[in-house]
Amino acid sequence: MILLSAAMALASCGTDDGPTVIDGSSQQAFETTLAAARRDVGARDRLKLEAAIREHQARMFAKADDRQEYQRLVREGMDGLTAPAIVAQFDKDVDRVSGQAADAVFDAKRALKGL
Repeated sequence: MILLSAAMALASCGTDDGPTVIDGSSQQAFETTLAAARRDVGARDRLKLEAAIREHQARMFAKADDRQEYQRLVREGMDGLTAPAIVAQFDKDVDRVSGQAADAVFDAKRALKGL
C-alpha cells in the first residue's frame, strides 16, 4: 500500500506544463532545453524544426564575426521560443515565400528558353 501511494505521488509530480521553452541564457542551458524541445514535436514536424533551426543558424552565421558571437546570436534568437512555435513560424514563412519562389523558377525557365 505504501509503495502504491509513493508511486501515485511521483506520478502526480510529473505533470506536463506544456512545451519546453528554450533557454538561451547560457550555452549549457541552451543545449539542454533545445534537446528537450526537440522531443516536443512529432516525427513529421521534426524535419520542419530542424530546417528552421538550420536556417536561423545560417542567418546568424552571416551576421557574426567570430564563433562566440555566432553562438550568442543563435542562443539569443531562439531564447524564449518553443519547438511548436518555431515550426508554426516555419510554416508561415514557407507559405509566404513559396509563391515567390515558384514565380522565380518560372521566370528563370522563361529566360533560359529565350537563350
